[in-house]
Amino acid sequence: MPVTIRPLQTHDELQQVQHIEESVWHHAHSTPVSLLRVFADHGGLILGAYDEGHNMIAMSVAFPGQYHGLWYLHSHMMAVLPAYRSQGIGRQMKSYQLNWALDHGYEFVGWTFDPLQRRNAQLNLGILKAHVLEFYPNYYGVLNDAINGAWPTHRFFVGLHPNWPAMSKKTAKKLIPIPENIAVLRQQDPDKAMWWAEYYVTQFSHDGYSVLGLARSPQGRLCYVCGDKPKRAGAARNVKGINVCV
Repeated sequence: MPVTIRPLQTHDELQQVQHIEESVWHHAHSTPVSLLRVFADHGGLILGAYDEGHNMIAMSVAFPGQYHGLWYLHSHMMAVLPAYRSQGIGRQMKSYQLNWALDHGYEFVGWTFDPLQRRNAQLNLGILKAHVLEFYPNYYGVLNDAINGAWPTHRFFVGLHPNWPAMSKKTAKKLIPIPENIAVLRQQDPDKAMWWAEYYVTQFSHDGYSVLGLARSPQGRLCYVCGDKPKRAGAARNVKGINVCV
């Protein structure tokens, strides 16, 4: 859908960002407007997406970060109101972030996502073509919000840059399936949902597998295409000065 995306800075605009965060995550510890203001004024990027009626329908919050000594724009949070999802708004906001980051001297845009969430994998790896740089088990701890509940917050940390070449799947060793709907499993079959969480830790932590992209199994299931991890962290290959741990 056609939307207007622009940076935000005023107190009223940042309050709307906070309201969207509260309406999506339903937690009691939303980001203070004072902190959003600091991000906006000192190297970060707070975005709002507006519909044709000038209503804010999505937001994103990003701030400076470092990875292996390189400055990048860390996209910490993005939310689209339920009525406006699956319309390409998230993709448009990521594109805006990337262009802005490169214009302002950052090396790339990075963010985390739940690897068990199938739609997140499709957006980040299938559509945006981001590269998985790291796996962080239970990265944020237990958040007890409407999306994460009391589950461990395993995360992929991914990076995006337009000049990074497509991932090669020639060294693929294994397909690791993605649950069809982890949110439903967490509600209806908690034991199975926890099995998935523990399985991903065994596959991606320490000397486990690295992610080369997405593919369908012979049975048609969406999977991560995986290869062996580099023997030395950060030594997989060098892309314009960044060690990509893929």
